[in-house]
Amino acid sequence: MKYSFFILGFATVFIAACEIDTGLEPTRSGFQGTIYFTNEWPEETDEVRVVAATTFPPSAITELTMSEPLPLYQDTVDYKIYTNPQTFKAVGVVWKQKDEPWDVTNIIGIYFPTEDHFTPGQVTVAKNNAMVDSINVQADLSRARLAVESAISGTLNVSGEWPPGAQSVIMAASEKLLPTSLLDIVFAMPIKAGFESAPYSLNVQPGKYALIGALVIESGKSISMQSVAGYYKKKPTDIMPGSVVVADDTSHVEDINITITFGTSFFP
Repeated sequence: MKYSFFILGFATVFIAACEIDTGLEPTRSGFQGTIYFTNEWPEETDEVRVVAATTFPPSAITELTMSEPLPLYQDTVDYKIYTNPQTFKAVGVVWKQKDEPWDVTNIIGIYFPTEDHFTPGQVTVAKNNAMVDSINVQADLSRARLAVESAISGTLNVSGEWPPGAQSVIMAASEKLLPTSLLDIVFAMPIKAGFESAPYSLNVQPGKYALIGALVIESGKSISMQSVAGYYKKKPTDIMPGSVVVADDTSHVEDINITITFGTSFFP
């Protein structure tokens, strides 16, 4: 089961969203599709956009392209993004809350062309004046997360030697022990690789989290379950991950410490 961490990659570089170039006329190449919204529109909805990344995870704002704001309170919406010929590694739908800054970890839908909901689909615009069609996304409005102050925090400690291509560590949490989709996972801002010990903080909604893990992002390697280099355990000798309860939207659960162990595979 693959684990492609599309959501967190966006969070590292999404600043001043409205300044991102959505495609320059007279460029007529790009991609288009339909967004299918499910569940009720939150009253706090301010804006929804389609966002695409040319690398995964992206490392610069120039690697992101986004649509114009989509029409709100509709079941289906057609969109179009103009761009020069290139390949996008992931496409998703981002929800924004009123009176809050953009938070592009607030993904409510991802383009999945297959039944594998851990690997975002690539979109290749092959040539000028070509429009790729049917890049359709299911967007679940119940996944829109309101701004909260609640968080899980702790310390990351490293055992073993960092891989030569290690770039960063991304913290992730899931209410499900075995997530069924990337959309089941919450991500934190990345931490630069190479440390012996480092603090982390992961902003989460209230709830019970069955899995809190640390993923190592390596240059030239796809992100998968093999990227998980450590997870929270209540006791060092435990095999199963430890759960963490976040009681309300102001709770700060501290001392959720994790050891990143290199040379050990946690998952097949």
